[in-house]
Amino acid sequence: MLSTFAVRSGVFANAALRTQAPRVLAVVPVGSRGKSKAAQQADQWEEANKIFYGPERDTKNFPHPVMPQESGKVRLGFVPEEWFQFFYTKTGVTGPYLFGVGLVTTLLSKEIWVVDHGFAEVLGFFGAVWLLTNKLGPKMAKWMDTKNDAVTQERFVKPVEDAKTSAHEIVKSNETAIWQEEGQKYLWEAKRENVALQLEAAYRKRLNEVYKEVKNRLDYQLEVQNVKRRFEQDHMVNWIVSNVRKNITPQQEQESIKVCIAQLKKMSAATA
Repeated sequence: MLSTFAVRSGVFANAALRTQAPRVLAVVPVGSRGKSKAAQQADQWEEANKIFYGPERDTKNFPHPVMPQESGKVRLGFVPEEWFQFFYTKTGVTGPYLFGVGLVTTLLSKEIWVVDHGFAEVLGFFGAVWLLTNKLGPKMAKWMDTKNDAVTQERFVKPVEDAKTSAHEIVKSNETAIWQEEGQKYLWEAKRENVALQLEAAYRKRLNEVYKEVKNRLDYQLEVQNVKRRFEQDHMVNWIVSNVRKNITPQQEQESIKVCIAQLKKMSAATA
């Protein structure tokens, strides 16, 4: 009844409103429609982080819950330390112990806790609890801690380390690939220059072929003209010679021979 009154009066009104906040997780953002299920879950996770862990979260008055690594302190093997701290502010240091002794005395005196033949079992039970807690408990706790550490290493720490190692290897391989890709531009430029050199060589080869073909045709035309000119000259010389020989008589030939011999004699006498 007091809890209902507290909720209605507004003491826990804000807490009640905050308990309704996780409903936002079921809201699918408009931009995530048509996406895969994993993408929608990622969008919802980001939306939840903005609400519960964003800059508007009052972490001072409402800190994030943290799971303790170990259980709280106890006294007498089973009584929490918080109970003693609660009595210290009201009854002092001896208050919790007097309360326990008085409570047991009251239960026994009023016969609420009846001491019968089975009361020895209660003493044996608490003796066994004390023995197990003080003697066997530390060894069991040490064994369980070792087992839990091994399980934690196997199920949580080792997979995370393996994932980190794999991620580092992937990052390293990607960095190597990026470094290799940076040299592709130089290789591309070298290939372009090589292709340009091949094109220039092919151009010069074809240009030389064109030059040779044109030169051969010009040489052919020149040779044709030379052959034609030589033929005409030979034909003219032969025609003239043949006509001259036809017009020279034997007497003119003898006289010309005599004149030539006389000139040769004069030339020989002059040189002697």
